[in-house]
Amino acid sequence: MKKLNVAGMLLATAFAMPFIQSCSKTPDTGNKPDDTKQTKEYAIFVTVGNSSSSENYYTLTTADLMKDTLLSPVNSGIEPDNITSWADIYSVFYQGSFYYTQDGNIISKQRIINGKYKELGNIVASAGSWQLGMMKTFFNNSGLNFLSWEVKYNQAEDVIEKNLYIIDTAAMTIKSNNPVKFPVPGFTIYDNNGNPMAKKDIPLTPSSFSIRDNKVFIGFYYDWITKLDTAYMLVCDYPALTNVKLLKDNRLGHVSGAWYASSSSFTDENGDYYFSTISKNKTYGLLRIKSGTTVIDPDYAYDLKEVGNISGAVSWGDYAGSDHHVYIKSGLALMGSYIIDVRNKKVIKDLNSFGLGKVQITMDTYTENGNEVYVVLKTDDARWFVAKYDVAANTLKRGVEIHSGIKGISRIGRLK
Repeated sequence: MKKLNVAGMLLATAFAMPFIQSCSKTPDTGNKPDDTKQTKEYAIFVTVGNSSSSENYYTLTTADLMKDTLLSPVNSGIEPDNITSWADIYSVFYQGSFYYTQDGNIISKQRIINGKYKELGNIVASAGSWQLGMMKTFFNNSGLNFLSWEVKYNQAEDVIEKNLYIIDTAAMTIKSNNPVKFPVPGFTIYDNNGNPMAKKDIPLTPSSFSIRDNKVFIGFYYDWITKLDTAYMLVCDYPALTNVKLLKDNRLGHVSGAWYASSSSFTDENGDYYFSTISKNKTYGLLRIKSGTTVIDPDYAYDLKEVGNISGAVSWGDYAGSDHHVYIKSGLALMGSYIIDVRNKKVIKDLNSFGLGKVQITMDTYTENGNEVYVVLKTDDARWFVAKYDVAANTLKRGVEIHSGIKGISRIGRLK
């Protein structure tokens, strides 16, 4: 039996305000170049909408994220064609190109050219198949790797299968499509009505995903109703997907994270792989798999109870929240609003403590030169800013402001 493996619809709080024309707080003088003929260097992806209207998605471009200017989607935002909330959520931005899932059976590669989105290629599967719905993604020399929405029970082998696709992004063709085989849980999974689920109906949600040392690592949970304080990590060979090994750890709770583009894991310069957990009492933690190994490090468990709940939105479900983490350098990572030394288990700085606004959780976090981390801030009076954290100087400075009539910012990326 094939089914769409979506644990719930995403909700968000709307901030509806009338739009104004794009303007600059420090207007340019003299002749201004025709911006529609130029591809700007950076892109800011914003969501517009409110409780009484559908969402719209715009890309704002700028040559300088730290410029003292005000950007607005009105007359200056680029609106992609055929983009829905599903496409925005199940998507990935990489090296200036955007890869969108559309209707569950199309992946469209698009890029901003001359001020408009242009499709560079696509892959199409059978309508209504959900085969090309991208959940977790990972780029390597083989191309774009992603775990499909689709999940099915293999009765002959008594396993739950979720396909791993490898996409040649230059040709936009499928290089391979093979099932990752997850064990059926040895405990009962219950549905929303409290009834035991049949094996063919058991959902499976990946929350972390990485490939290194010719191995695939997938942190997952079976559903977010049956809450267990055990972290599950599946390891298998790449790309053969053989020699499946299930890792378990009950020190810090369940693997945390959502099932879409955001990442709840990262790998450092040493090749050590870190992934986050969350316990029943909503405290976060970090576990590690050291380079060259396929076991959870028994000597490492970082309880992050001091940082509290760093999930992006309580309404999305704390247990499988929208937390997104990014590795910076030298053992430092951004988790929520916190700069954390993950190797030495030490909180370095809460970016909210600078008093410039509250850090917003995004699906991607842009870093540059191994020292600059760009985050999204929202102030108490609903103003939105891009801000740069300088790791070496330990400073946070505001850059461009986004007009406050938006609903949210999903990511910041570099176009060229």
